[in-house]
Amino acid sequence: MQTTELEPCRVPAHGTQAHELLTAMKNGKRLTVAIALTEHGCYALSQRVGELKRMGWPIQSRTITVAGGARVSEYWMDE
Repeated sequence: MQTTELEPCRVPAHGTQAHELLTAMKNGKRLTVAIALTEHGCYALSQRVGELKRMGWPIQSRTITVAGGARVSEYWMDE
């Protein structure tokens, strides 16, 4: 029987926005641009999420509608 081994995920450098956002998602937080900006000081959420995905992290996303009718992306990781 052949088993498929997953590549280990790389961890971003401590103190970077990518590390802070990864930690939040690993703790069950769902992130939008507004949350990333106000709670983590990150203006470029989609770019940081792209970096994390390229490092191998299984980040999921969907489009949600927020107050005022704006549609934004929401990012998270399953436990």
